[in-house]
This record gives sequence, C-alpha cells and structure tokens, in this order.
Amino acid sequence: MKQKKWLKILIPVVAVILVAAIGLGIWRFAGQNNAEPVNVYAFTDLGMTEYWADSQESYGPVTTDDIQTVYLSDTQSVTQILVEVGDTVKKGDLLMVFDTTLSDLALERERLAVEKLKLQLEDARDELAEIRNMKPMVIPAETEPEETEPNLGVMLTDPYRVSEQTAFDGSAQDKALICWIPGEADIDDALFEAIRLKAQEYQAKNAPVVEPTEPSENPTELPTEEPTEVPTEAPSDPSEETTVPPTEEPTEEATEPAESQPEEDEDHSFTFPWPFPTDPTEESIEPTEDPSEPSEEVTEPSEEATEPSEEPTEPSEEPSEPTEPEVTISVDQFYVVFKVTSGDMSLGATQVWQGMNVKHDPVTGNYTFSLYDASGFADHTLVEADGPADNAPDIDYGSGFTSAQIAEMRSQQEKVIRDLEFQIKMAEADYKIKQTEVSDGKIYADIDGEVVSVLSEDEAKMTMQPVLKVSGGGGYYIEGSVSELEKDNLQIGQEVTVNDWNTGMVYTGTIQSIGDSPSSDGYWNGIGNPNTSYYPFTVFVDGSADLQAGYYASVTFSSATAQHGIYLQNPFLRTEQGQSYVYIRGEDGLLEKRYVTTGKALWGSYTEILSGLTAEDYIAFPYGKNVTDGAQTKESDLSELYEY
Repeated sequence: MKQKKWLKILIPVVAVILVAAIGLGIWRFAGQNNAEPVNVYAFTDLGMTEYWADSQESYGPVTTDDIQTVYLSDTQSVTQILVEVGDTVKKGDLLMVFDTTLSDLALERERLAVEKLKLQLEDARDELAEIRNMKPMVIPAETEPEETEPNLGVMLTDPYRVSEQTAFDGSAQDKALICWIPGEADIDDALFEAIRLKAQEYQAKNAPVVEPTEPSENPTELPTEEPTEVPTEAPSDPSEETTVPPTEEPTEEATEPAESQPEEDEDHSFTFPWPFPTDPTEESIEPTEDPSEPSEEVTEPSEEATEPSEEPTEPSEEPSEPTEPEVTISVDQFYVVFKVTSGDMSLGATQVWQGMNVKHDPVTGNYTFSLYDASGFADHTLVEADGPADNAPDIDYGSGFTSAQIAEMRSQQEKVIRDLEFQIKMAEADYKIKQTEVSDGKIYADIDGEVVSVLSEDEAKMTMQPVLKVSGGGGYYIEGSVSELEKDNLQIGQEVTVNDWNTGMVYTGTIQSIGDSPSSDGYWNGIGNPNTSYYPFTVFVDGSADLQAGYYASVTFSSATAQHGIYLQNPFLRTEQGQSYVYIRGEDGLLEKRYVTTGKALWGSYTEILSGLTAEDYIAFPYGKNVTDGAQTKESDLSELYEY
C-alpha cells in the first residue's frame, strides 16, 4: 500500500519536471533561432601569419662560379652578338660588341661621388669619437627611485568609466567619448544607453546659448505705442481743472512724483520681463523732463500707471529659463572609443582601443553599431600636467646628457656610419662595373661553358634580364653575416630567401658554410645589435637565377628550429580571469568560445597566438548581446563591420 502511495506522488512530480525541461528546451531553441546570426570574418582579414621581426636579414655582394651574365645599362646599345644559344665557348672568346654613351667625364663624376662619401664617413667617425668622450650628467640620487617605480595609475573598479571632458561629446570621430571598461566587461545595450546619455549631456552643454539680445529691443517699442494713449486721455480732463486750484498746490504735487520717478525708472530697467509686457509707466517719464504747465496733469496718470507696473514684475523672473536649452537636445547617434588597459590600470598598456559609431532607434530602443579605426586619435584622458618638471633644479653636470641619451646618440651615429659604409661599397661596385663599360666595347668569355641564353636588346632592357648568359655548371654566391646570438640557430643546407637589389627578383638559396671566426668586415652587412660579434656565412643560388657579379642582394633567414605563431588584431581577442579567448565558427557552423595561448604584442594592435587558432578559422567580433556559445553564424565582409 505504501509503495502505491509513493508511486501516486512520484509520477505527477516526474511529469511536471519533464514538462518544464521540454518547455525550457523549446524556449532556448526558439530564442536561438529567432536571434540574428553573428557575423564571422576570415582570419586573413583580421590577422597575419608572418611578422618581419621573426626573421633576420643580411646582405652582401654577388660573386659567380662557372657562370657569366652580361647585362646592358641605359648607356649601352648592342652592336653585334657573335654567339647563339647552344654554342660552346672558351675563356677569352669574343661574345658581343656594344657602343656606349658613357664618357670619361661621367665616370670621373662617379669616382668623385665615392670620394665625397668617404669624406662624410671621416666626419661621421670624428663625431662618434666626440660622443664617446662625453661624460654623462649626474642625476640626484633622490630622483632614481621615482624612475625605477613605474606609475600605473589607479585601478578601474567601476563597471565602466566615461571621460569627463565635455569637449569630447561624441559628435564626431575626432570628438569621440572614451569609455574605459574592464577586460572582462560586456558591451551591451545598457552600456550604450549610459554612454548615449553622457553624449546627450555633453552636447547640450556645448550647444550655443541664445542670449535675449533681440527681445531687449522690442520692449522699447512696445511701451511707446500703448502707453501713449493712456496719458493723452487722462490729462484731457485735468486740463480744465488746473485753472481752479492755485499754482502752489500743483507744484507740490509735481515735486513728489518727480522724486519717485528715478526709483521707478531703476526698478523698471532691472526687471525686464521676457517677453516684455505693456507698461504705460515709461511714457510718464518723458513729461518730467518738460517743465510746462500740465505738470499736474501728468502726475495723476503717473499714479495710475504705477498700479499696472507692479503686475508685470511677477513674470520678470521667467526670462532666465529659456536661456538654458540643454533639455531640448536628443542624441541618437554618437561616437565612442572603448579602451581596455593592462591589469585594468589607468596608466597600464592599452590592450584594446576600438572606435564605434553607435546608432539608437528611439522607437524600439534598440542599438546598432559599426567599427572604425581610432588608432590615429590620442587618448585625451592620459594628458598630464608638466608642473613637476618646471620645478626641477636646472643642474648641468658634465656634457648635460644622461647616460641613456649618450647611448642613444652613439647608437644613432653608429647607424649613420654603417649606412655610409654601405653606400660607399655600393658606389664602388657601381664604379667598377662602369669602368668596364668605358673600354673597347667588347665582351669576352670569362669561363669555359655553353651559351644558355641570348636576348634582344629591347627584351633584355624591358625584362631586366641578361642579354647573354654562359654557364659552366656553376651558380652564384652571396656572403652575409649572422649575429653570435643567432649563429647556433643556422644550419648547413637551410633554405633562405635572396632578393636581387639590381632587378628586384627573388630566389631561393641554401646555406653552404658558416664561419667559425668573427667577420673582419665588421657588422656592415648585418642588421641587428652592433655591439655583438658577427660571423660570416655563404649562400649558394643555382644557375637558373639571373644575378650579376658585383651587385648586392639581401638574404632573409629565420631560425631553423623556430616555431612562430600567427597574429590577431586586439579587438577580436578577450581576456577572462587571466585567460585569453576568441569566438570562432565551429565545425558545426555554430559560434564557439575557444581559449587560446598568446605570445608577444605588436605595436599595441596585434597579439601573437601560439595555439588555439589557425589561419583557416572564421572569427566573430566578441561583443554584442547575440555573441554566445551555440549562436548561428554568417560569413561576412569587413565592409559591413567598418561601414566602408
């Protein structure tokens, strides 16, 4: 019996739970289907797969081995080509004859240009010696702790913080409001509404105030028309009565209103109503200036005029209200820049700096937005006064420069010297090549080999390829240099990229050898830290390339064992409890929240993604009420997001 009772109770309870679960599932399914799909964008539109700093670069002159290429300059023209493709030639055989317009005078100018660069190099080295002899300025010890402790400002504890400078009222991109939000904050309609009210408040304060200058002219016209009728009718009766009383009594009566009129005039000018009401008292002021006989007649209407003069004093306080039109401004579109800082500190590094053009539908109350690039606009919330610097003592010890400044000057001057050394090497190479041009106009074979290519003069100059090429089965060599810090990352046989500076063509080469001793040529043909030692390495490019001996080519290489990530724009990356994540389209086509591993930051705009994201993924902008796990997605173009 007890079991039956329990069954009677349990069955309805289970039924109710099942109905509720089914209803909740239907409600969630319907909600997801009714929501608009979230736009997703190809990674290629939002990030990059390579960064130039992940690679190293060097450069050096091209040398040949069992291969000869003949190029034509702008001052050369072919007279005769004596060989054809497939011919076998011996070293010293005549290959072609050309004419040149290059004169000995032009060649001398090239030589003088080299000498001028060498003089500049001597001056630059002398200046570097002076910089190295500079003694750094002594900084007082009490200032050192201030320099070593970075000021990160204050932490953001509010859900959001909008800038208080009313000049930036959100009316344009260059006047956008700045909204500082925590790294884990959501951008929703409630936040948009709060910012819209701020924009409305600031724009109301910036609206031009209409001063009551125009209505002040009307009051002078209104009293002159209506009060003129009152005094003209009132004195008409007393004009006959003035003959009966003696002349002494009117004089006393006339003197009394004469004293009260200045007070009435002052009160009248102070309480200008808006709009100005009809007041007959102003006309009564004019008879006081006329000492004629009808002075008694004027006093009687003046007393009558004082009575209505008290009535318009009540609305005299109302004119001040129309001068504040702030409440009439309504803002339904504004610009805002959302900012997220490192550690949510006010002076922390900016991690997100994203501009939005937000639009509000006053009928439905819904918000829509589009993005714009705000990188060109400064953060006006970080402007600080320079007061403490003005109070610093004017102390100059030694050279007047700090150690850091001297080091920077030395580094800059060393770069100038390296550039001049490189320009000299390039100018000397060009001068040597032109020396061969100002000769007998004949080209001889440098090696024993086969003629593998012959072009016409026009074709050779148009395609920037050799007019004639002889191969003995060899190729080209470029000698570069690598820093001691990167030397162990190179391997024999490693592929590198070679860029010919003469033609702009790009080829693939391989590392043939790496030196064990530092290069005696210094670091002029390496790009990196000049304070480290550089070791030579040799790159080989096969004979299929078209390089010219004596000219220069760059060599780009990376660590043979390096594992580099991809780079994503910061606005599409969010952080939650110290972990970074993105919203991407999953394999089922629905939106998926995926955590990623991040690396270094680039320029404050990109972050390296080491794992969790690929270049084939489609990514959503991670803000908005529809951006949730399981939401429908739709492939879109950045033109819809940025409205261009």
